[in-house]
Amino acid sequence: MSKQYFFEAGSFQDLSYTELVSVFNLYGVSKDRIQRFTDKVFIVRDNEVSEEIVKKIYNRLGGFVRYGYLLDQVDTFLAEYIAKGTKVTFGVSILGNSHSKDHVFLRKLSNELKDELKRNEISSRFIRPLSGETELNAAQVLKNEIVEKGFELCIIKSENAEIYGCTMGVQDIEGFAMRDYDRPHTDVKMGTLPPKLARMMINLAGLKEGIIWDPFCGSGTIPMEAAVLGFDILGSDIDENALEYTEKNIEWASDKGLIGIIKYDIFHLDVKEPDNRTLAKLRKTPISAVVCEPFMGPPQRSTLFSGKAELFLKRVEELYKGLFDILHEVTHEGFVVVMIIPSYKTSWGWKTIGVRDIVGKRWEVLNTELSGGRDLKWSRKNSIITRNIFILRRK
Repeated sequence: MSKQYFFEAGSFQDLSYTELVSVFNLYGVSKDRIQRFTDKVFIVRDNEVSEEIVKKIYNRLGGFVRYGYLLDQVDTFLAEYIAKGTKVTFGVSILGNSHSKDHVFLRKLSNELKDELKRNEISSRFIRPLSGETELNAAQVLKNEIVEKGFELCIIKSENAEIYGCTMGVQDIEGFAMRDYDRPHTDVKMGTLPPKLARMMINLAGLKEGIIWDPFCGSGTIPMEAAVLGFDILGSDIDENALEYTEKNIEWASDKGLIGIIKYDIFHLDVKEPDNRTLAKLRKTPISAVVCEPFMGPPQRSTLFSGKAELFLKRVEELYKGLFDILHEVTHEGFVVVMIIPSYKTSWGWKTIGVRDIVGKRWEVLNTELSGGRDLKWSRKNSIITRNIFILRRK
């Protein structure tokens, strides 16, 4: 099988790229081996990376829609399915730069594939992309068991080139949806972090194992995603309801078989006035990384007045300054923090605070090193709040 693989990102391509770089780095693959073929499709070229490792990497990612291997010979790839002699379910997708005539091309190519299978006495079923689309979505691939019962042929187009690949897997959309909507407790008033973003942030910490601490755990999205990935977890918050919600959500995930055997501790902490007993416990705990989003105010549905945004930002800054005072006492050189600083949309434009205003000079910002100068943001269309993600390492 080809030693070259493709990864298709979701809606936040720059953030996804940085996640991919961080996780592949754990397996000795430098970012020089990762090529941005289109805005959303990345090619990994490394003969030392096995299919097993690529699958393991993909299954821990949060920011990618599908992955697969590149085809060396497009004309002969059907031989594998013909040799099996069983019914084939297949689809064809165009990834990258699609054009107005691609729907005609897709229909023609799929018919040619179907005819070729028929000539070899192979019964087949073709799954079309939804109306107006040029690629199958993850739900179609999963529902029709395309990877298990056949193939998805992907034509990957850039401005100047075209390559072909076969899908090996798609995102576990049902798993993410379950952990988002089916968990017993969510505090909408405090705002909720999307599980996919939580997963991406955990991966940005660049760890294979260890203890992840979320000091503003809310209802436990980050701790739960960390637990699903096999990390031991610490979760703390000033709000007693948040602690209860986090603990019950972790118990729910365990009962559902979503997490294996891990260690976890959920405890009360006011980062602005920490008690000595808690600080002593943190000093003795070999924490591997902090991954967090502070309370940023309740969800907003309209543009904020400038003064209200400044009030929210002041509260965020106070929380972070308290946290970093603690981290100066309980961490060491090389310790990593992945955190969110919000930007608020106001009638006077966007308002935020600089990361250096919070962390000073004791922490190195790794964003440029990992992302290649890309901004790491998570923001939906017409959002009032943009999440700015920062990756820090203690000097």
